[in-house]
Amino acid sequence: MKILFIEIDPQYLLGLPPAFEEHGCEVKILQDIIEEELEQLFSKDRPDLVFTVGWTKIHTHAKLEILGRMVEKYQLKHAYWATEDSRWTEEWSLPYIKATKPAYIFTLDRETLALYSRLGLKAHYLPWACNPGFHRPAEPKEEYQCDIALVATGGVTWNSFRRNSAQILLKPLVERGYDVAIWGKRWDTLDPDIVGFSVDSRHLRGKLSYLETNHVYSSAKIMLGFQNITTELTSRTYEIMGARGFLLTPATFAVLEKFKPGKHFVISQSEEDTLRLVDHYLHHAAERQKIALNGQQEVYSYPHTYQNRAAQILQFTGLW
Repeated sequence: MKILFIEIDPQYLLGLPPAFEEHGCEVKILQDIIEEELEQLFSKDRPDLVFTVGWTKIHTHAKLEILGRMVEKYQLKHAYWATEDSRWTEEWSLPYIKATKPAYIFTLDRETLALYSRLGLKAHYLPWACNPGFHRPAEPKEEYQCDIALVATGGVTWNSFRRNSAQILLKPLVERGYDVAIWGKRWDTLDPDIVGFSVDSRHLRGKLSYLETNHVYSSAKIMLGFQNITTELTSRTYEIMGARGFLLTPATFAVLEKFKPGKHFVISQSEEDTLRLVDHYLHHAAERQKIALNGQQEVYSYPHTYQNRAAQILQFTGLW
């Protein structure tokens, strides 16, 4: 089976494509949407599945129109993984679907399935996962060593559970002067009136290449993991555990549903919880390491890997 995977972001390229290959598929990656290239690939290679994902810089309205027109011209199967659900379904996923008309929709959010069903779309639930071939422990680096680390993009409106995550996990630590290092965009423009606290510039480390994330997860003693909504887990939840990082995350329905707090990671329900847990685990390295190892072993099990997600895609699209 031949799969054309159209994306440029390494987070996506290091997830499903190698998993498809492990299932015996021939995968070609195209990192832009250019009509001449699509014309040549579609007419010559005739892929069994065109797979697109996310919301990245190659997804302009003009390019999505080209993609939709070319897929229709060559009558190819197109599957789209809506990784911006449910926070950006109206603003992004639905316009994307309207422009490209995929035959199959995969969504991170179970609650959005009902919407796609009402619209007459073939939709399937597909959460994030980890790739043991990439999401694994890395050599610790001095520039990433700290007590507590956060790898996350700062919010703009902070109108989701992401704000709760920041207030539960980050706020008490920066306000009390803990050794917290933050990697990610937009933290230098954080609006304290929106999020409820400010972050001193000494905590900020700027942008971080996705290829470097495992080094941070393996260098920090404690990793903070935000959750965006209460019913689903973020990609970094799986990735931090895959790299054997010690994860501290808010207590949500999805967290409690899919993993065992205290065994695979630890959870906080309040600022007071966060301070208590951080103080304890900073001084109990053996306990941290045991929990981090348990977490890694759990996400390496088949249900939480991209090999499992790729199998679901192949089955749902009728390629298996």
